[in-house]
Amino acid sequence: MDNFLVHVALAAGAAMILYFWYKPRHSVPLPPGPKGHWLLGNAREIGKADAFWRKLAEYSDRYGPIISVRFPHRTIVVLSDPNIILQLFEKRAANYSDKNEIEMMKLTGWNTDILFLQYGPTLKLYRTMLNRALNNRVATDYIPLQQHEVQRLMLRLIDKPSEFMSHVRLLASAIAVRLAYGYKVDSYQDEFVQTAEKHMQGFSDLTQWWNWMVNMFPPLKYGQNWPSIIPFRRKAQEVIQVMEAHREKPFAYVKSQMRVAATLYAAGSDTTVSAVQSFFLAMTLYPDVQAKAKLEVISYLEQRTTTNGSRNIILPADRPHLPYISALIQEVLRWHPVIPVIVHRSSHEDDDHVVSGDKTYRIPARTVVFANIWQILHDPEVYEHPDRFMPERFLAPDPPPDPETYTFGFGRRSCPGIHIVQQSMWISISNILANFTITKVKNENGVEITPEELYVNGPVR
Repeated sequence: MDNFLVHVALAAGAAMILYFWYKPRHSVPLPPGPKGHWLLGNAREIGKADAFWRKLAEYSDRYGPIISVRFPHRTIVVLSDPNIILQLFEKRAANYSDKNEIEMMKLTGWNTDILFLQYGPTLKLYRTMLNRALNNRVATDYIPLQQHEVQRLMLRLIDKPSEFMSHVRLLASAIAVRLAYGYKVDSYQDEFVQTAEKHMQGFSDLTQWWNWMVNMFPPLKYGQNWPSIIPFRRKAQEVIQVMEAHREKPFAYVKSQMRVAATLYAAGSDTTVSAVQSFFLAMTLYPDVQAKAKLEVISYLEQRTTTNGSRNIILPADRPHLPYISALIQEVLRWHPVIPVIVHRSSHEDDDHVVSGDKTYRIPARTVVFANIWQILHDPEVYEHPDRFMPERFLAPDPPPDPETYTFGFGRRSCPGIHIVQQSMWISISNILANFTITKVKNENGVEITPEELYVNGPVR
């Protein structure tokens, strides 16, 4: 095996040298970027960073709003200008709606998930199915379910407040599983939930693609299966695929629905968990913000109870009466965006007309394109004191852009479950504020412990 790795490394190095030596010259240049290692490019620097989106932001601050970073066998273009992102991902969506092909995803079967499908008939079918189930009109039908699960969350918080992280994950899991499969979850230890969580943990590990050598050097995927590229082996594999397709065809429709249901869990649960846990962190670090939010929501509840004696739970219909809560949720999404970097890929044609200021750049066909959402939402020219949690910024006469413009994706790859996530965030956050005060934990000496702003260094935080 050691000799095999040596041979693969030598072959990969030789291939890269030949490629860079003989590759065609273009009149329109690639975006600028850091030079990096001759073979590994910028992979080591990005891989070692505590938060890869911050490292990309450092590069962008140095080289501009559209840059190139190099990895073995590929160059990635990183965008940090919202105007360029909207131009490419929405106005030129026909050329920028594919997804990054990750070897580890292929090896494990994740490449068939809607999150990683290339743009085409299958993805269109899946998105149509999701839109029918999750559009803004249908989403309101799920509010009673979400209300019920939030009420159960509050009971758990009363019973075991120190386990709030698990309670939030159970909330998100319960809503997602109920929507996707009609299955009611009563415990975080539920076998179904635990299986799904392990599945999602595996997904999270795989999305940190720079940690997997096979993503850097794809020939490694063959390993000891070199005979698979011999003609008779290849032909055998083709026959097997045809046979499997024939056997599976009658079940294709049901299986496609199952895949879409699994996506509901994958997208809905992680997004909700990350946002609500960021809310808990913000309320712990910024008690003055929490006090203002609690005052607004409690005053509203008292006023409503006095006038008509109505329910004491807050729902999305109450949003117009609670502007500070709305601003607080916007700030949660801006302060620590759930997905700090959104990934698209150009299709089969070069784009020689990518304009940034007075310069024009080229994005080659099949190039992975990153949109650094974290950097956009931390631009001090747009969001004053970006590292501070300041909901008031969205209540100003001329507020900055709504973070939801960027955090739920773009164009043909935008999040189809946005309305469900918005409802879950609103119901859970507003009712937690109405019923609880979030404080710092104390150590054995009674001294408050200030939590750190630490997040997973991956695509979903």
